[in-house]
Amino acid sequence: MSRKKGKTHRTDSPVLRNRNLYIIFCITLTAIMGVSSITPVLPLVATVFEISIGRAALLITMYTLPGVLLTPLLGILSDRIGRKMVLVPSMLLFGVAGFACAFAPNYEMLLFLRLLQGVGSAAIGALNVTMIGDIFSGQQRTEAMGYNGAVLSVGATLYPAIGGALAVLGWFAPFYLPLLALPTAFVIIFYLENPEPEQTGKVGAYLKRVLINMKQNRMLPFFLATLVSFVLLYGPLLTIIPFLIESRFTEASFMIGLVLSSASVSNALASVNAGRLTQRFRPEALVTFSFVIYAVSLTAMPFAPNLIWLTAATVIYGFAQGLNLPVLISLISSEAMLENRGAIMSLNGMVIKIAQSVSPILSSILFGIAGFAGLYALCALLALITGLYLLIRLR
Repeated sequence: MSRKKGKTHRTDSPVLRNRNLYIIFCITLTAIMGVSSITPVLPLVATVFEISIGRAALLITMYTLPGVLLTPLLGILSDRIGRKMVLVPSMLLFGVAGFACAFAPNYEMLLFLRLLQGVGSAAIGALNVTMIGDIFSGQQRTEAMGYNGAVLSVGATLYPAIGGALAVLGWFAPFYLPLLALPTAFVIIFYLENPEPEQTGKVGAYLKRVLINMKQNRMLPFFLATLVSFVLLYGPLLTIIPFLIESRFTEASFMIGLVLSSASVSNALASVNAGRLTQRFRPEALVTFSFVIYAVSLTAMPFAPNLIWLTAATVIYGFAQGLNLPVLISLISSEAMLENRGAIMSLNGMVIKIAQSVSPILSSILFGIAGFAGLYALCALLALITGLYLLIRLR
């Protein structure tokens, strides 16, 4: 295997034989832990601390908000000083601050600790896919993104169920999980082999190259698709569905976790096959079609007569997500040069953080105005408009 700096790392062995990919899987599982493990307990947190749905949603927003500003800066830093130098301290802060949340004496302190944990998470979710782009190229890159998307889906399947099950012990129990980030940080130090970008020029010249890369014709539609994808995920799905389930079917956190997990099963199946699908269909067409599927599932959710039908709608949603995100992120990574990839992928990560921060609050407001049916109808319309825009721009 070649380790030459400044070059895309290529391997003739199958993607799944690359040890680095399994380390990245652990990083990915850490990246999604901070939200998916606590969403089933949002109603319980609201009850324990005697707060509204909107205030409970701040538990997600305060976690994702630091990434809006820090993710692009940390991406630039990873291009300048190396991926590990940014990633390891981020993992350590994520683990320590996340665990401390379990001991918060009041809701204000809990929000502050979530903010600190969010500072730690800012770089994690962007650098995992950045390193896949560094290590793999071409079809292998899409295949690796697909496997990583499947692992993400497995985590998104398990974490809500685990979080809901731990909630039997109390609202605080899901916050024990971030401790898993600490051993992962040491594995990164001693075993991760990632080709680091070679930066010898001035910062101004580097930033100019990033800007030129960003102005490529296809990059902005890809970023828009990322934004809408995560607005739909963190608003109507992760934030509002727990309250939909609680108000109409059951108050059990474990059952809420199981319904949320169902979307991740179909997500994983679609993600694993992302590489094969791009051999038969244009990647841009797959991304565009996924937004049509989003619209169908979102339209069905508020009208589900029971948990079985709601679960079926979330399974359809998960299929769209698994079809969309691995292909979309691979397309963005392919557009970025190695020397700029940390910045480009982190800017995309900033877009994700914006969606994660704004969507829970916006969805709560829209729910208060239009109810479940109105909120999900507006989200379905947003998905259709986005799909039409991509169809026009990505021909």
